[in-house]
Amino acid sequence: MNIRRILMVLDKRRAHLLSILQQSSEPIPTKDLVTKMKISQRTIYYDIDQINSWLRTQELEPIQSKHGKGLILPPSSKSELLDYHDQSYEDWQYQLSKQEREVLIKAKILLEEQDSSMQKFMDLTSMSRGTVAKVIKTIKQEFKKAGLSLYYQKQSGYRLNGSEEAKRTMLSDILATILSQPDWHNVRNEIHKMILPEADTRLKETDQRRSVRQLLMDAEKELGLTLTDEMMEILSLQILMIMKRIELQKYIQVQQAEKEVLQQTEAYQASLLITNKLEALRGVAFPKDEVCFITMNLLGSKVQHDDFSRYTEQELAGLKEVVQQMIDDFQLYSCVVFDDKDGLEENLISHIKPTYYRLKYGVHIANDLACTIQETYPDIFHLTKRVMRHLELYVGKPIPNEEIAYITLHFGGWLTKEKKQVETKLNAIIICENGIGTSNMLRTQLENLIAGLNVITTLSIREYQKNEYEADVIFSTNYIKPKEIPVIHVPAILTNIEKEQVIQKMNDLFESKPAEKNSTDHLLDIIERYATIHKKNELKQELVHLFEQNTPGTKEINKPMLNELLTEQTIQLEDQVSSWQEAIKLAAQPLVDEESIQTDYVQAMIDNVDELGPYVVIAPGIAIPHARPESGVERLGMSFLRLKEPVYFSEKEKHRAQLVIVLAAIDNQTHLKALAQLTEMLSNEDNVERLIAADERKTVIEVINQSVEV
Repeated sequence: MNIRRILMVLDKRRAHLLSILQQSSEPIPTKDLVTKMKISQRTIYYDIDQINSWLRTQELEPIQSKHGKGLILPPSSKSELLDYHDQSYEDWQYQLSKQEREVLIKAKILLEEQDSSMQKFMDLTSMSRGTVAKVIKTIKQEFKKAGLSLYYQKQSGYRLNGSEEAKRTMLSDILATILSQPDWHNVRNEIHKMILPEADTRLKETDQRRSVRQLLMDAEKELGLTLTDEMMEILSLQILMIMKRIELQKYIQVQQAEKEVLQQTEAYQASLLITNKLEALRGVAFPKDEVCFITMNLLGSKVQHDDFSRYTEQELAGLKEVVQQMIDDFQLYSCVVFDDKDGLEENLISHIKPTYYRLKYGVHIANDLACTIQETYPDIFHLTKRVMRHLELYVGKPIPNEEIAYITLHFGGWLTKEKKQVETKLNAIIICENGIGTSNMLRTQLENLIAGLNVITTLSIREYQKNEYEADVIFSTNYIKPKEIPVIHVPAILTNIEKEQVIQKMNDLFESKPAEKNSTDHLLDIIERYATIHKKNELKQELVHLFEQNTPGTKEINKPMLNELLTEQTIQLEDQVSSWQEAIKLAAQPLVDEESIQTDYVQAMIDNVDELGPYVVIAPGIAIPHARPESGVERLGMSFLRLKEPVYFSEKEKHRAQLVIVLAAIDNQTHLKALAQLTEMLSNEDNVERLIAADERKTVIEVINQSVEV
């Protein structure tokens, strides 16, 4: 099939819908497509009809509806489209989004300044002069903020003034953005052609890019680490872009003091290895400043695995202390104790080391999961944000939410780890391109979801392709063709619907007994007894969608709100107590009375302070005593004691407390929402003053309710 001759009848939405079906090895229920595409079920059916008409004109098999399972693109059609993957998208997605238009025009200005004319922009984006003019206006403002000036020169087109450093930063942002957007195939192709004008987009890799990738793999060996698949793509394009800038005699300058620091690193030696070989292969001479620029990017790259034995104690000392402080604070604020603290520390250092260099050198990585992480794990994100102060002090810069989101995955992965109570029945491998934190979070989600599942290792796609591995099943965040081991494709963050799908696929693969009929099938059986069904599949899809809207999906951990735990029955207002021990006993009494805790738990809290010191005082005036769940917790609980006269947990003024909140947690997760709301409430000084001055329980409840509603 000649994809170049395809009529452009698919708009962006239908092209995206077809791409989802093309990437899936399993049928996709219509309700899941509704969720992914954010359009109605009726629109999905209409779009499928249009796509099928288009497929038939190309002599390809149409999308099929598998009874009770969903929609699937036949393997022959999938294979044909995959062979021409890049071009097919180039033709399908002709309606560019606002962000895509901006990225393409910015790239054109930065990479091909001599061709930056209004007509070229119009040809590039297939947009009108007026639309392009609006985009140019927006881009001018963005360039201005970055210290660059975009102006128009008659008969020459658009020109850009400013430092090469600012231009490189903007180009790095563009590369990170296009590689974080899986559906931007046509945008990627255009930018690839700007970097490598001779590249043939029908080939997955040009000779130049392939040679650079190989050099990067050699550099990995030199550094004793494995870069994520995503970083391998970004860095290979980054190096090719640097070569193009050198050919144009556009050089970067690095301050002498910084150059001396960079030259002491192993990453500099690895960068020399790359540039020396490229000089021999391509005849491009890299000045020392450009080698340092590559070093900055190598140091800031996300890793899949890192070999700590290669680093000196001096290299790790500063970051190790920062990470230990972060973990200690997280345990304090979340009232949990990590069983594998050393493992968490090692994983965090692997992530925070490149994070530190990214922040130091202004290296940008796009995190397309950042919003999903904040929405899915708001309580863990909130707690993680609180411990970022240690890293901010170390780096001397504020930490952006994109970086905090990735660190949230590390803490979340360790929080949700549960000690296995069942024997291992199935061994699994995870293939993930996003690095250590994402792999760990996915690992714990899957191990907690599937009884008896043991994830033996997490790999990049490159590692998986290079070696043979033994396992019962593979979970992959990217589409890969199954070999002997069955593959289940999953997103990095699982929703309820996706958890149900994983369970169903595991049952299909490993359960021999036939699946029981669900409520939809039973309802269809009843309807068929009394009526003739003309479109059974369509009716079933509508019923499934209806049930999905009215019934809960996979049961999630119920995390109560703060005002569900702190009620009139668990709030006490007293004038004073004789000692901090008495304060803990009195504060805990409502939980003993309602049998949420045993008296042993009260003693465990007192013993903890005796043994570990006044760690429960999280801020002057506020103490949150707690102990391990196994010390006598029957069910999740929280109680509140207000004292008019402060009680001292040590002789120091900072260890006094007038608000004593006892926490009885049943695990590492269930209490986190209420605790995040509590700490947010207590971080407001006005709230603390109102609570201390309260004469009635209803005043305390008012403050709590107002904080929960914010």
